[in-house]
Amino acid sequence: MPEIEIGTGVLGWDSYERRSDRYGYVNLFASPDDGCEKKVELVEVKTSDFGQLVAVVKETRKSNHIGDIFHGVYPETPEVGQRIVLGEGTLISHKHAVGIKPRKKRSTWWLDIKALYKAHHQTVTLFFVSNQT
Repeated sequence: MPEIEIGTGVLGWDSYERRSDRYGYVNLFASPDDGCEKKVELVEVKTSDFGQLVAVVKETRKSNHIGDIFHGVYPETPEVGQRIVLGEGTLISHKHAVGIKPRKKRSTWWLDIKALYKAHHQTVTLFFVSNQT
């Protein structure tokens, strides 16, 4: 399976993703201490392949996020080297955000929110792993 590196940084998302329950896009930030101000420019991947958005953990720290209380999901601290599948579908990306659009049309939970809160505030390298051969 082809694996495309998208970028490395501290994983987070815009508040709209949580408020709307879409959980569709993530961002990478330059530092855990910059207050989520400096977004990392991501490799823009042009593909219509079906695959997985995967975060490989490079460095861990305690997440300062309260989680999604409504859905009962809270941050966890993963292990360095852990591969976390954030979602499966068609990759959607632009300069500072990347996500997955699922096969089944739905307006919420494009990404796996438990996986998101496991990867939140961790330094990760994002990959798109195509299921096409």
